Amino acid sequence: MIYLHCKSDMEEINNIKKNKKRLPWVVWYIVIIAIAQYILINYKDTISFVDANIFILLGAPGSVEIYNGQYWGVLTNNFLHIYLSQLVLNIIGVSIFGYIIEKRIGFIRFSFIIVLASIVPSIIQLNLTNQPGIGLSSVNFTLFGYILIKGFQDKDFRIKYVQLFLAIMIGVIVYCQIYNLYFEDVYRTEAMTFGFLLGLFIGYLSKFKIWIQSIVLFNIIAFCISSLFYAPWSSEWQLYKGVSAHKAKQYKNAKKYYKKSLDINPKNQQSINNINLLKIDELKWKAYKAHVKEQYKLARKLYEEILDIDPTDEWAIEGYNELP
Repeated sequence: MIYLHCKSDMEEINNIKKNKKRLPWVVWYIVIIAIAQYILINYKDTISFVDANIFILLGAPGSVEIYNGQYWGVLTNNFLHIYLSQLVLNIIGVSIFGYIIEKRIGFIRFSFIIVLASIVPSIIQLNLTNQPGIGLSSVNFTLFGYILIKGFQDKDFRIKYVQLFLAIMIGVIVYCQIYNLYFEDVYRTEAMTFGFLLGLFIGYLSKFKIWIQSIVLFNIIAFCISSLFYAPWSSEWQLYKGVSAHKAKQYKNAKKYYKKSLDINPKNQQSINNINLLKIDELKWKAYKAHVKEQYKLARKLYEEILDIDPTDEWAIEGYNELP
């Protein structure tokens, strides 16, 4: 018994020494990338080689672009920050929580958690709000959730002031929800909330055998990724289908998808604009035929309908002015 106790102590000492030798390469990489992208975003006007569509260039495409094949956006969008306060808070969080985890579990396992913490909450938010969001908030919530649950299983993961960190995390979500409710709906909390739940789940799952962890996490990832290819509940997915049909000149299908998009979200401005484009094209063809056949009263009415939708349409203005 004495021997076993001493052996256990020696293993713990060896683990501590091993952990101290590990360098937080992933954490450093994340911090450097986040700072570099923030600089490019805020100083793009002074940098000549930066593309006009800076968000896509830096790996943060919009919802339609993601559904259209830029799937990496659900991962890379997490590293992009617009506001300095957002950047500073997220860097502090990932530096603290990421350092603790990477030093204890190593480069490969920590990298896998970062990938999970990036894509799963991002896809969930995309499905719930039609926007994948940007920033490392969901990653930080996932990392903290992981540390919180692991602290009950392994004393090496117990950190000081864990209750204070928990209160801050909950406070951030509550503040964002109140701000959205009474001021402006700008803060997305879905990724934070599900990131925290994901961290708790990964931490709890870590006590099982590796093959069980692999099967469960693989199925979670597969289920989330599948929604990038089929998400009929999403206004943005319906918009993407409409845009695809529109480009293929399948105008009836395009209109059908735009209408479905607006049924889900009547304020989807791009769907409104695109369905108006289809309507203008139809009216132009009818106005042209009426004008050629000298049905001037009908042609005038059709030109006016076009100009009601788009008062700057030069073709309709010119045709209207040519009427006798």
